[in-house]
Amino acid sequence: MADLRLVNKGQGEPLGGLLQQGRVSVAVATEYATPLDDAGWPAENTALMTATIGELEGDAAQKADDRSGARQATTGEHAAIGEAKTFLRKLRNALPAVLRSKPAGVDASSFHAGVRLARSTPKISAHLLKIRPGVAKLDETLKPYFKKQSVLALLDQVKAALDNADVTQESTLSALPTQTVAVYEKKGKLLELIEDLNRAGQNAFDGNAAVRARFNKDVLLRARKQQAEAKAEAPAAPVEPAPVG
Repeated sequence: MADLRLVNKGQGEPLGGLLQQGRVSVAVATEYATPLDDAGWPAENTALMTATIGELEGDAAQKADDRSGARQATTGEHAAIGEAKTFLRKLRNALPAVLRSKPAGVDASSFHAGVRLARSTPKISAHLLKIRPGVAKLDETLKPYFKKQSVLALLDQVKAALDNADVTQESTLSALPTQTVAVYEKKGKLLELIEDLNRAGQNAFDGNAAVRARFNKDVLLRARKQQAEAKAEAPAAPVEPAPVG
């Protein structure tokens, strides 16, 4: 059975950019094999990264990656995550002034996440649910910071959009061909290996900024940006005419 955590992690990534980043990462890992081994990145990990790249190369993986409509669902989920994080950022900026008057039954601890939310849909959704009672108590006081809108209603709106996008994404993934799911899982594994290598490199060369800077995802980030720009510029699909009669 596929590891859905890795499937979700890899399915929205541009395959070409991920492969290019993987090759760069293998080269860096090979060059600094000994200090990386002392920082928790053994040679076996580099070999696994190389093997995963090999499995993702070729026409079969490219066709499987292109076959599904999951990318569109992913775009929707990413947009919902962005909206939720924008809301949370604005809320955090407004809270210090609002809480200064010491409102009853709510304080800064009411809004602490407790964990790093990153771009995790479940974590962000759970955090929105957790802070909802505090937002409800401060709704009127917070309105001036949100164009006089009900902040509680905005919270419910972004949470609903996030949860709906998550359901759409999971439904789309469950309907994918087995070969496509396998490619997404391998993409997620390769991305995870790249991120693990970068963390090991940061530790191995702590204090050596020049070498630490080589452990990055710059190639992949550029590919992500190009993919997003291509989607934004793509013409809308033609609308089929309604049947006559």
